[in-house]
Amino acid sequence: MTMKKPGLLARSLRDLLHKEAQLRTITAVCIGSTYIAVRLDDDGLGLAAMPVAALSPPQHAATFPPEASLRGRPAAFLLDWLTEGDHPRQKALALATANALICQDRIDFDGDALDAFHLTAADTVVMVGRFTPLIERINATGAALTVLEKNPAKGMVLPAGERRRVLERGTVAIITATAMLYGDLEEILSDLGRPRHVSLLGPSTPMLPELFALTPVTHLGGVRIIDTARIMSIVAAGGGTRAMRPGLEMTNMVLKKGARGNEKA
Repeated sequence: MTMKKPGLLARSLRDLLHKEAQLRTITAVCIGSTYIAVRLDDDGLGLAAMPVAALSPPQHAATFPPEASLRGRPAAFLLDWLTEGDHPRQKALALATANALICQDRIDFDGDALDAFHLTAADTVVMVGRFTPLIERINATGAALTVLEKNPAKGMVLPAGERRRVLERGTVAIITATAMLYGDLEEILSDLGRPRHVSLLGPSTPMLPELFALTPVTHLGGVRIIDTARIMSIVAAGGGTRAMRPGLEMTNMVLKKGARGNEKA
């Protein structure tokens, strides 16, 4: 598997879910300032973070169809934007649809994932995408932490060569699932050195172990929606992960144990 090929994981996700998507219908779409939510006719609800880094400059903004115009369409209509969308916001709608289609029939443990990382002062943590609630806790372990971001106000924005050197040094990598929306998740995973733990984290995470079988990802940390109406309301109001906590459960899957092998995925 040539992991560095942009969009490869998005294409695989689309292929894994397309048959089910043809059977499901979109009943509601909510495009908030922080998250996008898509609800299906079986009451499945999926989330994806709004790719804020893609909102400017204005000339790069895609024209979104009215939310109401998407109701009643086959879920496959939005899912296809994983590969056909011209803009990260279209891909966010597709990723939310994918997450609505995924039925989590396996949870290895629930709650906060960070405790399972067993960080020590010997670790060098690379965080791709700023997970603010985790930063203080990581620093408290004595581990070295570097935050890589697309927004310079939230972390380091590095050219490809420098970013690769930072990723290669990491013993633990915590990566936002929204990297899928920008088409660079494959490059990030390929540029890792030999980390003992690689986590794909956040409500946008597609909880499909088979999608990541040929990657160095060792852990998926996502969510299970327990109060659909509440989550839709919070998304509409522009709420973030913390506001949504009462309406969802944090879920975790362990994909493989131990450090990454010698192979390049």
